Amino acid sequence: MDAKDLSRVQTACNEEGLEAAVLAEEALSAGIDAVMSAMSGEARFANENEAAFALLRKGCRYSTRREAMALRQVMPEQQVVVVSFLARVADRRSAARRVKELGKILATASPSWQHLLMNAEPLGGVAGLLSEDLKALGSTEGDDAGSAVPAVLQPQPQPESRVFLREKQTQRYLSIASLHSSIVMTELPVSLFVCHLAGKGASEFLSSCSTEEETALKRSELKLGPPEFGLEHEGIPFLGHFLGSRRRWADMELCCSSRSLGKRETFRLGSDASLQHQFTGMCLHVDPSFPHKVVLSAENSSSWEVLAAI
Repeated sequence: MDAKDLSRVQTACNEEGLEAAVLAEEALSAGIDAVMSAMSGEARFANENEAAFALLRKGCRYSTRREAMALRQVMPEQQVVVVSFLARVADRRSAARRVKELGKILATASPSWQHLLMNAEPLGGVAGLLSEDLKALGSTEGDDAGSAVPAVLQPQPQPESRVFLREKQTQRYLSIASLHSSIVMTELPVSLFVCHLAGKGASEFLSSCSTEEETALKRSELKLGPPEFGLEHEGIPFLGHFLGSRRRWADMELCCSSRSLGKRETFRLGSDASLQHQFTGMCLHVDPSFPHKVVLSAENSSSWEVLAAI
């Protein structure tokens, strides 16, 4: 074989490898999109979870042929949703073997996947499907990806801070679903929000304070109550949209559809940790009997934690 023939063989191999990489990425992307759709609402999950699981499984299998590169490039928010999806599917005994197969692929793809799987009780818990497999892989504690969502508790949202909202009793997180910008509660943190102080004058003055202690002192001097703020979603779906409200039939419901901070997108965290929607005067409430659902309520209020991502 002369030099030209060798060059042609090498070129053909490179093109074949590139084509395989593209196919793997496309297959995985289709699976991720299907999972995101299935997790956007209860009706969609009931109707789409089996097809979504099949597409995700196909995409993951393709990815392993390319040394899991495509899996390592999946966005962190999407990784959280995929693991939440697998945790729900794992409840079906008939799917246990396939979920375990898929979990093993993800666990070996990157430390971030492994960390999320370890913290999903049906998968990485004491009696989880993957508990033994994850132990064999070793703990990711101390790894940069092992703290996929490091966060600290804030007494009040600080200007421009990036936060997760967690309901105290259920320990679930407020998350944006892709279906019509609906709002749900998830076991793992999915949606990151950027805090913006609402209004002018005092809010602008307070935003210049460099520490929480200085802010509290100035608020005391001005005799101000808890600050009003808006929450801008930083991520997909609905990047740059604000948490707010809309009317649905006779009721008001939470949504994430406005690109601007107005009266419907303003909240206040009370001294009792209640989260009040300023336009309606109602509070965000999660019924422990239906922990996946969050509503605006005039009678009940949940206690909320503001966790600043660091």
